[in-house]
Amino acid sequence: MEQAILLGFSIVVSSTLVILGVLMIYNGLFSTPRRTQVAIPSGEADAVFIFRDEDLVDCSDRARQILDLVATPLAEGRKARPLDKLIAFLLPRFPTIVQDLKELAKNGSIELTTQGPEKLALHARFRNGMTHIRLSEPEMEGKLLAIDRLSYDAMQSELQLLREVMGNTAVLVWKLSAEADVVWANAAYIAHLQDSGVRSRDLRWPLPNLFDDTAAPQDARLSLDLPQKTCWFSHHEVAMPDGSALHFATPIDASVRSEAARRETLQTLTRIFASLPIGLALFDADRKLQVFNPALVYLTGLDPLFLATRPSFEQVLFTLRELRMLPEPKDFHNWRREIIEMEKAAETGEYSEEWCLDTGRTYHISGRPQPNGALALFIDDVTSETTMTRSFRAEIETAQNVLDSVAEGVVAFSLSGQTVLSNSGYRAMWGSDPCTDAADQGLSQALALWASRCEATTMWARLAEFAANPGKDTRITGTTALKTGVPLTITAQRLVGGGVTVLFRRIEHHGTLERARDIAQSEPFKQVDRSLPPQSMSVDDIRSTAPLALPKTPRRPRSARHVGSRVRVS
Repeated sequence: MEQAILLGFSIVVSSTLVILGVLMIYNGLFSTPRRTQVAIPSGEADAVFIFRDEDLVDCSDRARQILDLVATPLAEGRKARPLDKLIAFLLPRFPTIVQDLKELAKNGSIELTTQGPEKLALHARFRNGMTHIRLSEPEMEGKLLAIDRLSYDAMQSELQLLREVMGNTAVLVWKLSAEADVVWANAAYIAHLQDSGVRSRDLRWPLPNLFDDTAAPQDARLSLDLPQKTCWFSHHEVAMPDGSALHFATPIDASVRSEAARRETLQTLTRIFASLPIGLALFDADRKLQVFNPALVYLTGLDPLFLATRPSFEQVLFTLRELRMLPEPKDFHNWRREIIEMEKAAETGEYSEEWCLDTGRTYHISGRPQPNGALALFIDDVTSETTMTRSFRAEIETAQNVLDSVAEGVVAFSLSGQTVLSNSGYRAMWGSDPCTDAADQGLSQALALWASRCEATTMWARLAEFAANPGKDTRITGTTALKTGVPLTITAQRLVGGGVTVLFRRIEHHGTLERARDIAQSEPFKQVDRSLPPQSMSVDDIRSTAPLALPKTPRRPRSARHVGSRVRVS
């Protein structure tokens, strides 16, 4: 019995020892080594930070408050480390802190003190693989800073608002220390850093400077070359009392593109103006010459150097007068008054006239008002057009005089039936001047007029058919008689281009009328319906009431018979 109890006790003890051994082995393999903790007094007024490499091991309450207040914008999705926040807080106050911390392991300890209005002392030492950093305020030792809860909440609310503003603004804001290091920057600045090719893991304080300081003077423009585009910014700098400077860069890409488009448009217009044969002079609201093209120099003979001095409107006109490029007035005072009236007329867009110069050249001058009170003056050389117009006008007048000297009445119609010209004989014969009648309907109205004043004849239908078929005949003739008894011969001739000219000639001997073949004396023609008054007859009426061919008089049948020795035809 005792052996059984002893055996059971041995088994329980052995199992317990085995379990304890397994637990010790597991704890030794998978548990992390316990870090050395440094005791910080609970009432510590200084900010104390303890780092192992770049990881925060422990910190005081005051240090935790500093880390909570510092906002360090980093890459999207990356959380700011405590060391980044601490360096962002220390760098504006201790510009050499980054280099000093790198050499801390070699030097063992460092002592730094700020020189600005904010008195801070930094003591750092390296011991047992850990970095101890202590921040203190020498002037505040032994003093307490009391603040009520409402003031503290207001400060926190304002601080949060400022963080949101600086984090969401599109303006790039950064702070340069006295040593030209970027000791602070907002989210927009860091975003452009990443767009320029800086990797997120390479973002360390101080940050790289995006812009070349030598090319960034006060209130100047800055450019940033990115892989996909070039960004433009309006730069502004504010100097700080401690020797640092705040920089603001406002994006102005839209303004730069607009200016480039305006500059390109202006260059295009300049090239167009330079190639224009018309002289252009543009005066501003003060009547100073702002723009001119080479054609103005060529047409007027003005010196380009004189025009480049931006003379006034009157100076330009006085110089043109000296060059004898203006119509010479009878006296100077009247000419001066005309110049003033010319300027006023050009301002309203009503000035347009031709200058006939002594050299034989003719210029067309026109003034056009422009926005903002500007005035544009255009000078066009119309010498050739004027000469040609005068030549054409002389030829037309000569031809008209020749036609008027012809006794016969002559009228011409275009292919569409519109009246082209008529002579004095036609106007005297028919009492109508279709060339000056604004309501003239051309050939149809003329046919109605002729038919109403003449005896009935098929000639008008033949003439309408002749005008409607340009390719059929080239000439037709016929005769008729006015209702006054005066006989007429009518000749219609085809013109080049399809027009028709009609000539009316009075017949001197009345006996010719009885031999005329086109007078409708036959019974079939007399039976045609003439219910419409002659005054209202049109071409369609004439075609419907008159046959296109002259009707033939029916002949009686002939028979022969013998009477004695003679043959009589009856």
